[in-house]
Amino acid sequence: MVLIFAATAAAQEASPTPPVPAPTPQTGTQPQPANTEAKPAEAASKTMREGTTPVGESVAAKGVVKPLYREYKGVQIGMSAEDVRAKLGKPQEKTNAMDFYVFSDRERARVYYQDGKASAIIATYLGKQSGAPAPLAVIGTDIEAKPDGSLYQMKTYPQGGYWVAYSRTSGDSPMDIITMQKSR
Repeated sequence: MVLIFAATAAAQEASPTPPVPAPTPQTGTQPQPANTEAKPAEAASKTMREGTTPVGESVAAKGVVKPLYREYKGVQIGMSAEDVRAKLGKPQEKTNAMDFYVFSDRERARVYYQDGKASAIIATYLGKQSGAPAPLAVIGTDIEAKPDGSLYQMKTYPQGGYWVAYSRTSGDSPMDIITMQKSR
């Protein structure tokens, strides 16, 4: 299953979904007259001026979109293997290339290393009641399910140097897989 997902992610990375352009922040806000409702376009403009995009991603001062999903249990891309293990504890399997963690019968994770630093983090949640975060919390949008109930969407963050993908398998006991990987 991981190989199939990795192949799908690699295929998606070959032709990634273009990133959503960040709005150009404006300085200051225009006051709203009392007792009037803002039109939807004005509300969206106000939201962007206040520092967030309509999908909930924060906007830095220079208009760069910051990812919602930046870490897994405190572990980020680029952390040393030693720091990862300090955050996550003792892995069930440990090599120089990858650590495998089992946190419960519903949550597992793999951390892959390149040159001693985390290059990919894959969190897997098993079953409908696994406690997996919603796609909105991970990639900033809901994902329309395919007819079989499966989901997939990837979002790239060139400024952050990585991409995030959310995937759900079909069936009565689906797996939610969240992948964060360093860009090539």
